Amino acid sequence: MVVKRTRRKTPAAAAPARRPGIGVGASLEETPVTLIGHPFAPIGMGEQLRSHVRALSALGLHHRVFDIFRYAGRTDPAHFEVAGSLERRDLPAGIRIFHVNADEVGPVLRDFAARGGDFAAGTNIVVPAWELPRFPEAWKEALGKFDEVWALSHFIEAGLAAAGIASRFVGQTVELGGGARLGRRHFGIRESAFVLLHFFDLSSYASRKNPEAVLEMFRRLRRDDPWRDLSLVLKVKNGERGAGEWAASVAAEGQVTVLSDPLDTRGVQSLIAACDCFVSLHRAEGFGRGLGEAMALGRLAMGTGWSGNVDFMTGENSLLVRHRLVPVEVGAYPHGEGQAWAEADVEHACELLRPVLADPDRGPAMARRGQRDVLRSHGNRAVGLRMLARLEAIVAAGAKPG
Repeated sequence: MVVKRTRRKTPAAAAPARRPGIGVGASLEETPVTLIGHPFAPIGMGEQLRSHVRALSALGLHHRVFDIFRYAGRTDPAHFEVAGSLERRDLPAGIRIFHVNADEVGPVLRDFAARGGDFAAGTNIVVPAWELPRFPEAWKEALGKFDEVWALSHFIEAGLAAAGIASRFVGQTVELGGGARLGRRHFGIRESAFVLLHFFDLSSYASRKNPEAVLEMFRRLRRDDPWRDLSLVLKVKNGERGAGEWAASVAAEGQVTVLSDPLDTRGVQSLIAACDCFVSLHRAEGFGRGLGEAMALGRLAMGTGWSGNVDFMTGENSLLVRHRLVPVEVGAYPHGEGQAWAEADVEHACELLRPVLADPDRGPAMARRGQRDVLRSHGNRAVGLRMLARLEAIVAAGAKPG
């Protein structure tokens, strides 16, 4: 007699809950990826979103953008070149990447629902910006609405962790497009000068950018070497909101040019390319986009050696300025109570610049190293590959976390 052997059945494990909007066995190619935020706005969050569009486009990954508030005028050709053809008016399931700050989450999700979006139907990622060592407890609940948080720098990643928020580092790209740029004459900058450039915003907690330290550094350099052909350019954002009087007092010192008129993307990139050294003696930077773009354009960068910019700045590829940590003064920055930020050593900044001014080859050689390094770590392809790896992992995992 032949005994027929039967395989013993084991109890089937419960299937994991699928991530919303991602079907069983789905691939990334089959999963809609939508970047939501302010794709046409001339603000930091707009630049942040556009940087991720460029990163994904560099890999040929299909994605789309959704303008959540639709308030920004579409007047900058560079913005439309990056995001215009990818804009959609529908909000499918799949993966949504929200480039919004935590204090925007409430209004953004209300508009999202009003425009037909079903938040629960997709996997939702948020990419917030932040500039201090600890993310505010008051905003923690807002980020908790999302399935995942992405960090633009290791500094932001650590700040989120300090508030008990897990995140994934992806960074953002600083690689810029080509095309003709405006020359120094367009901005009224002397062709013969060694030009220092500093960006800041008079209407938004200017103390974080610390323009006073840049001015003090410039004054010391001129005092010690009065015949040096040295110029300082200050680009003041929102200058139309009352910067005129301040600008006049600074420009009266001599060799200082204050630019307060708004610039489009081509203008900003042209201004950076027209300088010899981009300077940021900041007290805190979530990422440090101006420094990164300057390096990507092959310009020497000087920055405080603390916060987000040290992801791509080193003592070999840029001028890193010593600092000490000091308490954030009351009212100096939102949610700054009990936190610390950096005070750059102005004399050390002068020490770093003097050899560069004395040797015409020193600065360009360091700038070339900086360009190579920043494009390797924060170029379109580098950031795109980090994003791609995370998106593929989300689709492969299938189950909604925790």
